[in-house]
Amino acid sequence: MVRSKKKTIRRVLVPLLASLMLVSWVVPALGVTTLDGYSSLMTELRSSGGGDPSWGLDNPQFYAELRLKSSPWKDIDSFLKISAESNKPMDDAEDTRFLFKEAHVRFHANRFETHLFAGQDRFWLNEPLLQIVHSDQVKHDDWGPRAQGIRLDFWDFYGFSGAAFASERSDYIGVDWLKLNSAEQGSYAGSAAGDTISSSTDDYRGFRVNKKLLSDRLYLGTTYARKDMTFDDSSYIGDRGKFQEVIAFDAEVALGDVVPFLTQFGRVIWVAEYGRNTSGELWGVDDADVDGFKTEIRDVSVGPMRFLGSWQAYGKDFYADELAHGDRQNENDYTQYYFEGHFRVPTKAVNLKGWVRHAEPEDPTSTSFAQSTGTIDEWGTEAYVEFLNGFTGKTEYKVYQDNNGIWPNLFFELIGENRLVKLRTQFRIKDIDSDYELTAYGFEANVNVSDIWKFYTRVMNVDEATESRQTAFAQIRYLGWNSAEFFVEFGNPDQSNDLVNDGDFASHGSNAITERVFKAFVRIYY
Repeated sequence: MVRSKKKTIRRVLVPLLASLMLVSWVVPALGVTTLDGYSSLMTELRSSGGGDPSWGLDNPQFYAELRLKSSPWKDIDSFLKISAESNKPMDDAEDTRFLFKEAHVRFHANRFETHLFAGQDRFWLNEPLLQIVHSDQVKHDDWGPRAQGIRLDFWDFYGFSGAAFASERSDYIGVDWLKLNSAEQGSYAGSAAGDTISSSTDDYRGFRVNKKLLSDRLYLGTTYARKDMTFDDSSYIGDRGKFQEVIAFDAEVALGDVVPFLTQFGRVIWVAEYGRNTSGELWGVDDADVDGFKTEIRDVSVGPMRFLGSWQAYGKDFYADELAHGDRQNENDYTQYYFEGHFRVPTKAVNLKGWVRHAEPEDPTSTSFAQSTGTIDEWGTEAYVEFLNGFTGKTEYKVYQDNNGIWPNLFFELIGENRLVKLRTQFRIKDIDSDYELTAYGFEANVNVSDIWKFYTRVMNVDEATESRQTAFAQIRYLGWNSAEFFVEFGNPDQSNDLVNDGDFASHGSNAITERVFKAFVRIYY
């Protein structure tokens, strides 16, 4: 049993795209239509592992992508991307799929622009401080594009500017996830666990409007976001039609341009934003704490020094889990101040930075993330140096303290670059003098061997008290063909984004090691 809400926007968008492109083809003088894309073929030579020394070919994959662009009239254009992929994993089960990737129709005028779109990230609102809605929560493309909608941007409209969007996304959710207790399971008469699929459709709305005053010295703004959640399953007896909703108001003023005394300290920009969570799930909750506030002073200069400071206080229910980014939700129930200073050494290519942060829970009886970590104190220093011949270096020492302990970290980085090669090496000691202390080393190199040969390699090593582990990755690319490229790689390219300066590989208990696999790719552009 499958139930799904009809995707109205996509039903309108596809015929509209077809009509615009047909006009461009039938009457070429009215516009331009282009078609491009690429095809790629990949195969693997993989080690069997587990003590088996044998290697074997595995997992051949074919992928093709087409991009169609059309502009039948001056202020109207459209875009469509589709793909096809075929994969044959080790069990010899073939999987071939044809996918709609993304599309839009855009209309542009003197003071506004609209997009009717599907599968694209067009949900940003450029909010100054609170970030009550995050595009990653709305676009929802972890298993392919599922969000579609319409967006409006406008500017210089009697001093107002802003943006608005309305969108929907659809999910297929297993019944097991929907059943909350045995009574609800009984509502699925004759169904076994996992054999029924239900759909949920979420509708999003958001807008931001701001007004500039006093010759761009003052800005006032309002941001709003809402998500309506529905489940298309008549037998589901949980909470239906609930919604999450947050509204915020902000102001920004360049004090250095308004107050004559402050001119000597630069622009001295003051920003403040207040928000409130008005979600339906919080109605009638006596102890709900739904307010959030943050204020910041920045662009303060005193000679070679620059300063920034902020203060914020968020209630335990302020950030909505279906609208805000997960990192933001962890700030609920915290009051925090932050101060940062920069010093540029005169006549030297040396920048020094220092910062301090203090955060503590607002509600001592709360069960939020804030209570699990308790009061947080963090401070750190950083030195950035530019040497001769294209080399730069950075040294950082920071200390993080919470209920679980004190966690000092020491980090070094050296980068060298010229037209032929870029080298980067890092060294890190993490969680110094704790049971989880580790040392990590990373090195990477980008080499232009010639105009047609490119080489990249990355190696990392971590030493802990009880183990040592290593990982390596290498890739060589050939660009000697017109409209085509060929590359071979060894290892896993996804084990680190920033060598050892993140938690992907350099973390206690990580089991990441070198993946023993060679991959060969051929990509042809057309």
